[in-house]
Amino acid sequence: MADSINELVAEGFLEPVKSSPMSSKQPYMYTYFWLNKSVSTQVGWDPSAVLSVQNLLDLHYYLIRPETQTQEVWEQIVQVSNFLRTAKDREIITTEERSLELFGKEKWLSETEGKQFLTRLKLTLESLKSVNAREPFIYFSSLVPVRNILIVENKSFFHSAKRLMLSEKKICGLFPDMLIYGEGWKIDSSLLFLEELAIDPLQTTLLYVGDMDKAGLDIYGKLKVSYPDLNLGLALPIYEQMMKLTEEPYMYNVPQSCNPDHLHNVLQEFSNYPELKSYMERLLEEDRRVPQEILNYEVMARLAER
Repeated sequence: MADSINELVAEGFLEPVKSSPMSSKQPYMYTYFWLNKSVSTQVGWDPSAVLSVQNLLDLHYYLIRPETQTQEVWEQIVQVSNFLRTAKDREIITTEERSLELFGKEKWLSETEGKQFLTRLKLTLESLKSVNAREPFIYFSSLVPVRNILIVENKSFFHSAKRLMLSEKKICGLFPDMLIYGEGWKIDSSLLFLEELAIDPLQTTLLYVGDMDKAGLDIYGKLKVSYPDLNLGLALPIYEQMMKLTEEPYMYNVPQSCNPDHLHNVLQEFSNYPELKSYMERLLEEDRRVPQEILNYEVMARLAER
C-alpha cells in the first residue's frame, strides 16, 4: 500500500498534507493526502478510483504511462478487481470461460492483447482461477488399468493397430493397454490429457512410433524434452519391421528438417538395435524416408500370426 501511495504522489495524483501526523509503522509517511484535481483532468483515470483498486492490483505500468490510461483498459481493470474481491469463493474454470465472463470475448485472454494485459498487471491465469483446457487426443483402450501405452504418429497406422487390438493380436510383438493417435506435432501439447482420463502418466510406460524420417524423429525428440520425467521410449520392434519390409526407401515429397539436438538424442536410443541405427543413419545421409503406412493392416495381421 505504501508503495502505491508513493507512486501516486510521484505522479502528482496525491499531495501529502504535511500538517497531518506520520504513520506509526515503517515506512513512515503522512497519513492524509489531497487529491490533485489539476492532474486528474490531464490523464484518463480518476485518482480516487485508482486508489480504490491499488490493494488488489499492481498498476505501476499504467501509472507511469498516462497515455495507456484509456477508458477501455480501466473497464477491464474494474472487471478484474471485482473478480479478485470474490476470487476465494470462485471455482476454477477454463480460460475461455473466464475470458468471456470478464471481457465478453472468449479468446481474449489467449490472444496477445489479453496476455499483455495480465503481464502488465503482474497477474497470471491462476490469479483469475482459470486453466487452459488440455487438448484432447483420439485414443483406444482395451484394458484397465492402463500401464502400457503406444503413441502413433499417423491416422492410418492408428486404425490398423486398433483393429489388431480388437482382435487381441499383437502389434509387431507389442500388446499395449492403450493406443493414442498423436496427430503429428499435436501430441506434444495433448499428451497430458491422460490426466483427464484418470491415468497417471508417471505410472505408465509410453512407446512412440512415427515415420522413419526427419519430422518423425523431431516430434519424438521434442516429446522427450517436453516430458523428461515420463518413462517414454521408441517402439523399436515396430521400427525394425518397417526397416525389414522396405525394399527401397522413399523420397521426401516436401523437404524436412530435424533439430540437431533432438536427432542426436533419438539416434542414441537406436543403439540397442545396431542394424536399425545404421539403417536410420543411412536414411538421413541419403535424404530418404520410410512412412508408417509400410505396415498396413494386412502386413501386421500376418506378422501377428507368426
